[in-house]
This record gives sequence, C-alpha cells and structure tokens, in this order.
Amino acid sequence: MVAAGVDWDAIKVVRSFGLQALDRIAEPGAVVVDPSAAAPAVYFFVRPGTTDGWNVAQSTALSVTNHVTLPPESRVMPPGPYWLTSPADGRLHTDTATVRAALERVTGSRPSWNPRMEHFT
Repeated sequence: MVAAGVDWDAIKVVRSFGLQALDRIAEPGAVVVDPSAAAPAVYFFVRPGTTDGWNVAQSTALSVTNHVTLPPESRVMPPGPYWLTSPADGRLHTDTATVRAALERVTGSRPSWNPRMEHFT
C-alpha cells in the first residue's frame, strides 16, 4: 500500500464508470484496475492537492491519510490489482479537470447550479 497525497492523489471510480471515462480521455496517465475489491474499481492518478472539494458521483478522491494498493509495474492482467496504463509508459498523472469532465459525462452528473426560472422566461 502506498500513501496518497505525496506524489499523487487518486480518484477511485466504480469500475464500469471508470472504464467508460477512460475511453473519453485522450491522454491518460497511469490507471490501476482493482477487480478483487468488494466493489471493483479503477484508480486515476492526478497531481497531489488537486482533489480538494471533489464531488463527482460514483467516485471518491483519495489524498493525504489514504492509501492505495499498487501492483508491480509488470502486472498488466489479473489476478489482483493491475495496471491498465502503466507509469512505465511515461506518464503518471491525468489532468484532474479532464478526469472530472469525463466522469461527469458518463455518470450524468451536472454542476451544482440551480438556475432561477426568471432567467428562462
């Protein structure tokens, strides 16, 4: 297990949504799949300190005080956690705003903005 919040923060996503979001990210960083969890998950790694206030459906931000089980760099298939995109491929971080936009699109999340009806009449 490796501490988050030092070299990276992680975004833990329900696997089905995480894989759909990954398809919408042109330049992803490292991505881990954990198929063995009670709820299978995908982890995106973003720059440390960029997940404050994270509130995207079907996902959780992991930073200081959290840990993530990382597979060996050579593990690219189950059993256990494995790299879908390895940091050995040269890129660790995915842009946080890009992960947010992709997840909001696949989960149907909307920004927390309640328009006043007089703006539409």
